[in-house]
Amino acid sequence: MNAPGRPTSIEYLAQMRADASRIAEVLTVGPVDAAVEACPGWTVGDLVGHLGGVHRWATYAVLHGERPPAGRDESRRDADGPDDSDGPDLGTWLVEGAETLADTLGPLADDAPAWNPFGTPQVTAFWPRRQAHETMVHRWDVEAAVGDTTPLPPELASDGIDELFEVIVPRNAGRGSVVLPTESLHVHCTDVPGEWLLWTEDGQLSMRREHAKGAAAVRGPAESLLLLLWGRTDVLDEAIDVVGDVDVAARWSRLTT
Repeated sequence: MNAPGRPTSIEYLAQMRADASRIAEVLTVGPVDAAVEACPGWTVGDLVGHLGGVHRWATYAVLHGERPPAGRDESRRDADGPDDSDGPDLGTWLVEGAETLADTLGPLADDAPAWNPFGTPQVTAFWPRRQAHETMVHRWDVEAAVGDTTPLPPELASDGIDELFEVIVPRNAGRGSVVLPTESLHVHCTDVPGEWLLWTEDGQLSMRREHAKGAAAVRGPAESLLLLLWGRTDVLDEAIDVVGDVDVAARWSRLTT
């Protein structure tokens, strides 16, 4: 079972399908060679190749119950994928991978065993949530690259903040790719439920879902906070209200590398 207030696995998968379809729509009109600001050195075609590869990588992990072999790189398009320069074909290929992943996960119980690389419970429920957020944030990346962004669902954006600090940041810190700030941060969604107090204890991230005072606080719509904390915007975003130490808030927004 999912936590109270969290979308169901079916809802996560529906969002993943919708966002993959939206990316495919953008690819029919937008330049595939447009630069993706959040992914330095990548074009839209590169990013879509990455995302379609992740969907196929996750499908293998669920079907086989183990890490995919080294030849299946989660950050690259499969060798049989279309050329990066062909937007419509790339969009079709992306949607096919998302549909296959959704069709694989849909019939499975949330508590069915399923491998994942994040050190979280090894159950199926991990994958719909992770892939919904992966696809949603990259949908925004693609839209931003062509200048045609659409809103992120507020409740899902709030859940994305929760997943970021529950799953992504602890993994990044454990691998040594980021350094956790020593000062605390309070995050407060102003449009939907969602509050977190974050701090570092014994070198590890600690989190409570509550209203509390931190060394800094960031307040704003869930979408704006999610994009900030994923490094897509910064603390100067006019939609974000920073209280306290701005440098502390900025350091907490740089933990997704």
